[in-house]
Amino acid sequence: MKKIFLPALAAVALLASSCSDLKNPSEKDQPSEATADTAVVYRDGQTVEGLAKEGAAAAGNAADKAGNAVEDAFTVNDADMRDAKLEEIDLAEVKVRENDRLNLYGIDENILFDTDKAVIKPSATRALSQISSSIGRRYQGKQVRVLGFADSHGDKDYNLQLSKERAAAVMKWLTTDGMMKAANVSIEPMGEKAPVATNATAAGRQQNRRVEIAVLK
Repeated sequence: MKKIFLPALAAVALLASSCSDLKNPSEKDQPSEATADTAVVYRDGQTVEGLAKEGAAAAGNAADKAGNAVEDAFTVNDADMRDAKLEEIDLAEVKVRENDRLNLYGIDENILFDTDKAVIKPSATRALSQISSSIGRRYQGKQVRVLGFADSHGDKDYNLQLSKERAAAVMKWLTTDGMMKAANVSIEPMGEKAPVATNATAAGRQQNRRVEIAVLK
């Protein structure tokens, strides 16, 4: 009778120990300790929480890389640009340049704005209409960026802010009067960066005060 009773007690003790382990799967210290019930807690020694964090980080890195790729695509190198002739653009105040990545529509400041202002002049309507029609015809659904530029005369921060407000004004026109999707249009205030002429003369400064509309091909 004793020989039967002792093995039975040992079996009960072993079963109790196993049940205790199964109730606390998160307390497993090593992947090798995980049972079929606790396998979801581990993959190569990592917890579910750790895997979730890794997944979120990977997604964030992918988004950053995609964003950087778009930023790089909008980078304008004047040496890389060439003049382009589009049949639908016949106004002298609209200049079109291009490279293999993008098309660039440029408008002089005196056509778009009064001095030190960021309100679009009525006289700019025709130029903006031609540009928006050209983009709709050739680059429907493509990403568009409005670049605002200033000369180096005066306060640097003021010039940057003015270039931002002017770019925003043109973006607003494109997404309302120009009927472009707001999700496809962004702005980039350039301030005094990337002058196309000397800032030592009045004529050069006027050329540098401009707005350019870049479209990814």
